[in-house]
Amino acid sequence: MNYKKILIGCMAISLLIGIASCSKSLDARLGNPNYPGTSTADVDLYLNQVQLTFNNLWVTASDYGAQLTRQQQWVGPFYRNAYTPASFDGEWEIAYAGGLSQFGAYYGTLGASASTYGGVIPNADALIKLAKTQKKFIQSGIARVLKAFTMGILVDDFGDVPYSEANQGNANTNPKVDPGASIYAAIQTQLDSAILDLQNPDAAKGPANDLFYPGNGEVANWTTLAKTLKLKFYMQTRLVDNTVTAKIQALLTENDLINDPSQDFVFKYGTSVTSPDSRHEHYALDYVNSGGVGEYICNYFLWMMTAQKYGGTVNLSGDPRTRYYFYRQAGNYSWANSQTCPCFVNSQFGTSPTFPAWYPSVPTQTPYCVIGKGYMGRDHGDNSGAPPDGSYRTAFGVYPAAGEFDADQYEAVSLGMGGQGAGINPIWLSSFTSFLEAEAALTLNITSQGAPRDLLEAGVNTSIAKVMSFPATVNVTPDPSAVPSSTQISNYVNLVLNNYDAATTDNQRLNIIMTEYYLALWGNGVEPYNNYRRTGKPDNAQIAVAVPNPGFFMRSMYYPSVFVNRNANAPAQKTPGDAVNKVFWDNNPDNFVK
Repeated sequence: MNYKKILIGCMAISLLIGIASCSKSLDARLGNPNYPGTSTADVDLYLNQVQLTFNNLWVTASDYGAQLTRQQQWVGPFYRNAYTPASFDGEWEIAYAGGLSQFGAYYGTLGASASTYGGVIPNADALIKLAKTQKKFIQSGIARVLKAFTMGILVDDFGDVPYSEANQGNANTNPKVDPGASIYAAIQTQLDSAILDLQNPDAAKGPANDLFYPGNGEVANWTTLAKTLKLKFYMQTRLVDNTVTAKIQALLTENDLINDPSQDFVFKYGTSVTSPDSRHEHYALDYVNSGGVGEYICNYFLWMMTAQKYGGTVNLSGDPRTRYYFYRQAGNYSWANSQTCPCFVNSQFGTSPTFPAWYPSVPTQTPYCVIGKGYMGRDHGDNSGAPPDGSYRTAFGVYPAAGEFDADQYEAVSLGMGGQGAGINPIWLSSFTSFLEAEAALTLNITSQGAPRDLLEAGVNTSIAKVMSFPATVNVTPDPSAVPSSTQISNYVNLVLNNYDAATTDNQRLNIIMTEYYLALWGNGVEPYNNYRRTGKPDNAQIAVAVPNPGFFMRSMYYPSVFVNRNANAPAQKTPGDAVNKVFWDNNPDNFVK
């Protein structure tokens, strides 16, 4: 027997075993430095990701709401096929992806923004767990607020969605939906927990870089936001829950709500064009060197701002916010012909106006094609295709997208105009609180903050002040000759109040309150979609222009395809054109809105 060979063989085996054992030991310590595990993650950086992802979610939901409520263009012409289930995949992914398993095999095909970095909910859950071990209760309180807001948006858009079984990974790859009402109750609990975290006396230092409330006041502001969101969600259930009046009364009595512009909950953009493009998304669409605005504002919203209160004729000395909201590339319609603006000949300014038989009279009720003085948008439900009119379309102005202030320049849009895109998303402003308080005062008789008329006046004044002060924050100096005078401001406010005083029913008064709320919401499509379904206001919404019967208004969105196609426990897809698809807080008739 060759003992030497045996000894060498044994030594080799021992060496291999040792190497393998060492390799296994080292493998356990390996980690991707670009994507650290939750046990070693930086809570503040985690929080920034939650904040950025929440803003993306809000933008996505806002665009759909703005289209349906006639702020931005809705193509139509039928509600049942204007969108598909896949249209809403992005919103769903931004909320849930990265830790929620209802996507199943879809995990591997998500884009980097969803699968690599995770969605709002899984990131918030992971942050809350990690922050607790480090006593970073301020950060966990902020994450709870954003998670609650996210769940509210999902319920308001889709109805019943996964919540209690969500974000369990392989333990539950097909989470069931929870009733919207129970999720709303959980939202209130989540906001209460957020307030407790934010006020925890043992909390470690707050976030180093808060993207919404930078500085030393973030704790108080986030607490105030949490209480304001409690009010918002309670008000959205006032039609179906007779217990909310006392809860709303308690919040208004405490009066720790967003009532001052310094507390406004906004997301701020930058001016970088590339790596990354940090500009407001509507600026990026509208202000390009190639020329031509890349989207349409809805003619109805342009008309409501400029002409509705003035017998249908555009009045640039009317609403003081008009020149801040919109920028015109032309001051008339000399450019309009059968190629650039096919509908113009049938408009009130055309040579032979002939409106569809089902369309209301123009201009006293709603606009058609164009509204006057160069304003160029798109009618609700116009699916006729886009003519070569990009050089004449009205663009987003200096507020909130940091575009150009309209001083009758009539210059073509170009890259770098105005505030270069350093705008804001007005997610919740102090004026919104005033309008919500006015609604509560009128419909629930809760007047601890004032009478409905006084709160309406406060909302209008606060909105105008916010808009007119905004250019200075983005380094834009409006032409003094075009800046509204104090007389113009008081004339507009008095007109609103006179209309309110002339109203003879609470329904008419509510219409005035919600109409002014709607006008103040420019740049925010989330709230008008909720308000429209809850109140039916404004009550003169432009009907779809292309067909006599566009079908029932979308009282909720289709379930996203990534949900219904990949989750065995997903509810059946909603039937196209079926008016019963209402969220739980909407008990209004099927034909309540159009």
